[in-house]
Amino acid sequence: MAINLNRAYRGLAAGTIVGLSSNIEASLIAAGMATANASKANITPGAITYDGIQGTVAIAAGQGSVTITNPNIDANTKVIANIAQAAADGTLTSLPRIVPAAGSVTIYGNANATAAVVVDWSIVAAPGLTVAN
Repeated sequence: MAINLNRAYRGLAAGTIVGLSSNIEASLIAAGMATANASKANITPGAITYDGIQGTVAIAAGQGSVTITNPNIDANTKVIANIAQAAADGTLTSLPRIVPAAGSVTIYGNANATAAVVVDWSIVAAPGLTVAN
């Protein structure tokens, strides 16, 4: 599922459609901060700022990458990502590079997208470490 944010949340702008973990989405809906959206395919494409440890972004049509600005990420952070839609774009079909840097990560596709491509991402904690959400 995805949600429409009625108000800004943890760096995400009000009015955007985002994909978060199901328990966070349910909490935001219950608090009146968001409304349900039937499909991740409706996620607002483009770069985001979000301080959570996982979420969903969309690479915009005509683009080959998307950047997530996040204070929990540095150059040594492990981030995983995968294309998260049944009918994927015919051109951007894989995510060969995920490049973390100080305060952000950029997820690269193998080509420029011809339509928006939905991507799930998550910060992976090293064994024995806890990443706060």
